[in-house]
Amino acid sequence: MKRLILTFLMATAVSNAQVGIGTTNPQQELHIAGTNSTIRVEGLNATNNPNNTGGTDTFPVHVDANGDFVIPNAPSTVEQLVNVFDPMPSVINLQTQANSGYNSIELYNRSFTLTKTALVIINYTQGYDVQSYNNTTYVSDSRAKMIQSWFYLGDGTTPDFTKLYGNYGQSYTNTNGNTATGYMYNSGTASILLTPGTYSIHVYGGVFGGSFTAAAAFSSNFGGSVGTDFLTVYAIY
Repeated sequence: MKRLILTFLMATAVSNAQVGIGTTNPQQELHIAGTNSTIRVEGLNATNNPNNTGGTDTFPVHVDANGDFVIPNAPSTVEQLVNVFDPMPSVINLQTQANSGYNSIELYNRSFTLTKTALVIINYTQGYDVQSYNNTTYVSDSRAKMIQSWFYLGDGTTPDFTKLYGNYGQSYTNTNGNTATGYMYNSGTASILLTPGTYSIHVYGGVFGGSFTAAAAFSSNFGGSVGTDFLTVYAIY
């Protein structure tokens, strides 16, 4: 009987004791001392908790109604990475091939850096007008002409030509001299899931007159007019 009472008193003392780690004088039920002390809960790490996406990010830990530590579902945040109006300092005149065949050129590029995985949304608008092959007059030959815009994703300097994004094109024709003038606009967008790193966007323009005859050859002036071009890049985390 004495042994049972002693055991009970010892258990009670332990249950009411304060536990210290790195200290012999704990001030709470659990007291972890030291300027570099930390706590690791493996149930909250990137392997075991879907709300912990790992990498160099940190995540807030909350306490639920039961007193359990949890990582809540984080709300999405949006960051603007690129916002450029009129990115081309001067007009770029692009001719078709001499027989009116297809031709293209890089118009401009911009780079950005992601610090964590994100859904990246890229939007561009590209202005242009249509001119004769020698860029001296507006065309009036009644032939159909195609002007396209798109972009490639790159590694910060070099585009990856295996896949293009935001491809958009319009046709143009005119038989009334200089009455059908002014800028037309191509616009495109793409949503791409990207991992941390440095990327670049390479915007291109293309022209095509049918590849039939020099009589259908033409050129297009891309950019150079205020308010005709813009590029925006947003990251959603």
